[in-house]
Amino acid sequence: MNFTENGLAPDVSQQPWRERDGQLVLLAHRRAGHAGLHFPPLPKTSPLLGDCELVEVASDAVLYSFTVFHSNPKANKPPQPLGLADFAEGLRVLARLDYPADRRPRIGESLRLCLVDTAEGPIYAFRPLEVQP
Repeated sequence: MNFTENGLAPDVSQQPWRERDGQLVLLAHRRAGHAGLHFPPLPKTSPLLGDCELVEVASDAVLYSFTVFHSNPKANKPPQPLGLADFAEGLRVLARLDYPADRRPRIGESLRLCLVDTAEGPIYAFRPLEVQP
């Protein structure tokens, strides 16, 4: 688990994941009397928070759609694949795709949540569940 400089755990709206039994899970809110989940979780300052429970989204996801984001050539950054993935709990999430360089995403394939280090700190991303040769 990551901690801020003051030693307190970050707000779940800023870090919407946790490790559970060696696996990364996303955190979402379920609002009483409403269908579906709210992701990312609501911030501590939300007036709706009192009617919500924090839930873990622990299933593997399925790739619904993807695109490849190309930065301005002057930025000198590699193309970045982004994907929409569906969880069995009824949640659809947009995240970075962390695939081997020679592997293209395939709609309908199973994905597992992972953490990727960036200059701004770790972020959640998706990796293919099975690495194809």
